Amino acid sequence: MSDGGLLQKAMDSQTNADDLVAAVISEPPSSKGIGGSPMMIGMGLGAVATILMWILSNPSIQSEYALVLIVPILLAGASFWFIWNATNKKFAGPIAVVLILLLSSPFLAMSVTSSSITITDGELSSDAQTIELTLRESGGLFGSSSGDADISVTYDGDEIWSTSMPFSINREDGFGKYGLLTLNIVDFYDGNADDNNQYKVTIDTGSSSDTFILNPTHLERTVTDVKSGTIPIMGEGNDCDNNKDNCVIGVGLKSWIGLQTLAGNPPAPLAHADFELDAILSKDGSTAIEFPHVNVVNGEASWDSQSGKYGSGSAIVGDFGSELVLSGSIEDIDSNIYYIPIGDWGESDYGCYEFTVTVTQSPPWGDRTAHTATTFYEYSEEGGSDDDAATEEGWTQVNSC
Repeated sequence: MSDGGLLQKAMDSQTNADDLVAAVISEPPSSKGIGGSPMMIGMGLGAVATILMWILSNPSIQSEYALVLIVPILLAGASFWFIWNATNKKFAGPIAVVLILLLSSPFLAMSVTSSSITITDGELSSDAQTIELTLRESGGLFGSSSGDADISVTYDGDEIWSTSMPFSINREDGFGKYGLLTLNIVDFYDGNADDNNQYKVTIDTGSSSDTFILNPTHLERTVTDVKSGTIPIMGEGNDCDNNKDNCVIGVGLKSWIGLQTLAGNPPAPLAHADFELDAILSKDGSTAIEFPHVNVVNGEASWDSQSGKYGSGSAIVGDFGSELVLSGSIEDIDSNIYYIPIGDWGESDYGCYEFTVTVTQSPPWGDRTAHTATTFYEYSEEGGSDDDAATEEGWTQVNSC
């Protein structure tokens, strides 16, 4: 009985082992293995996310659709979830690092092969006709900015001019690589620059762009205020005739041209303005002095001196003020001015004189509107009530004639 019992137990054990082997052989492998579909889906999504990141990181796309990068980021997040679950949630750290490196690869590549530009300076040419921009390059260990640059200029917030021109970073100094671009001021000038009306230039090279505010003093060219004035040159004793104690022996002519300031003050200077000026001293419609036509370019005034009758024929205006002296032939030490003697006047009788200065500008600096300033002076003789009494002359500014 005992033998039968032992034999029966052995047979039962053999039957259970056979059933276990059959069960193991017949059970399919887990779908979560390394080669399973979640892994393949995750890897596929990761590849798509990387490809999209390379495409959408292009600067031209980013400048218009910056938020589109959220698409590859979301796909990468889904890729991480599938791969993480396929590996039984192991290796989370390495998986995340690999995905981050794949997504950032286009930006890492651009940091080596691409570069960015910065506009560092805008220098006015000696003739004040152009502004030369200096563009510095950073990055781009194996690349350099070159090709066409798209340039636009805004004034008071509105775009007033744009163009495209060849550009390259083809120079180098102690500060690094740089290139130059030259702007003709006449192409974009639209009015005086100031704190509220700035000229901003934007340069886009395709891979990079930058904006720069141009120096306002370089772009103050339009005259908004003109003033006129004369200085009487007085003589005594032998300088005068007809028993006069003193007399007017000539006048010095002055003008001020520039930007309007507070009432009563001379205009602010325009160092680089171009304009034309005419000045006439007259009495009752008769011309006493008609100063030669004055042409001013970049603050340098010139006129026909008529062999010294009207000074040297040149002057500088705008560097240290807005005053322009309209010189004569004789120097007066006391007033530090070259004056026009009364003997050269076409009209020299006593009475009321008008001194008028007219300034005009051609486009783009102005619209040929005349800016006119007139001052009035009474030329008179006083005293001499007795036949032998001495008289004296006066040149007095008055409100009107």
